Amino acid sequence: MFDELRKRISSAVKGFIKKEEKEAELPAETIPEGRGITKEPVLSVDTSVSTRIKGALTGSVKLSDDEVENFLKELEDSLLKSDVSYSATESFIAILRKKLEASRFKPREIDEMVTKEVRSSLLEMLKGSKPGIDLIKFVKERAVTGEIPVKILFLGPNGTGKTTTMGKIAAAMKRNGIESVFSASDTFRAAAIEQTEHHARAIGSHVIKSKYGADPASVAFDAIAYAKAHKIPAVLIDTAGRQETNRNLINEMMKMVKVAKPDITVFVGESTSGNALTPQIMEFSKYMKIDGIILTKLDCDAKGGNAVSIASTTGIPILFFGVGESYDALVGYTPEFVVDSILHN
Repeated sequence: MFDELRKRISSAVKGFIKKEEKEAELPAETIPEGRGITKEPVLSVDTSVSTRIKGALTGSVKLSDDEVENFLKELEDSLLKSDVSYSATESFIAILRKKLEASRFKPREIDEMVTKEVRSSLLEMLKGSKPGIDLIKFVKERAVTGEIPVKILFLGPNGTGKTTTMGKIAAAMKRNGIESVFSASDTFRAAAIEQTEHHARAIGSHVIKSKYGADPASVAFDAIAYAKAHKIPAVLIDTAGRQETNRNLINEMMKMVKVAKPDITVFVGESTSGNALTPQIMEFSKYMKIDGIILTKLDCDAKGGNAVSIASTTGIPILFFGVGESYDALVGYTPEFVVDSILHN
């Protein structure tokens, strides 16, 4: 995960370090022609002669405005190619620009200093996003006050792993002493009901189902009634995958929202879907409130840009990352997790 993004940022930092460490220690006239060029191009700061001379004399380098801009322009292009959104990229670049313009870099400390500036800029950008709901804590608090069941609706396009994700959430609740009931409200896709039953059996949860072609909203209604009668704290409502451009399916989803009155609505999307993901989320959110996002298949996402930018782009917080098929392959979102994954040692 994050392979391409990690590689591009690493190349930027290494290019910066290599050029500044070697050239800052030499008078301008002694710098060999072509220094810093490798078989595979990396991002680097194109320093001026005056900057290199000052670095040689003082033992440190302070970049000029032009040098900072040239470096950040290359970095910006690389981030956009890794599916980081334009707005998130601009936010990150603005933060990093201020840090670079205010810093002096000593040859012996440049590795640590540049990495620190990149890390702190990424964290600052990510921490500006809205915090997400803690599902476990939310259900436990509602159980204490008797406001149960908590109804959680899962929606999103076809093939994103909604049912499997719902099973992972149910398993996490089970580990925390929270019982749940599944609403098998995907009555359209072949084998969807059987898949929901499979997860329910594996986890030890209840499942409410009907026949294929049945009204999904009525299944959700029955699941909620069952949970109320048996004092089960959470109802997890599955739905058929739908494209945001299909108005009939959107109308069906709006009916489910009206009937079920979910406390939390979660959009499940693939991190590998690239730039298509943000428009999908924004289109869904025109018709219903989305409280959180779960990005699946992060372990298969070589670029990683969506994970960096989706919350700041949509204004909707990421709750979890799916990183595999097992029930415990669900990682809670934190800015630190993302940054450490990109800038790991």
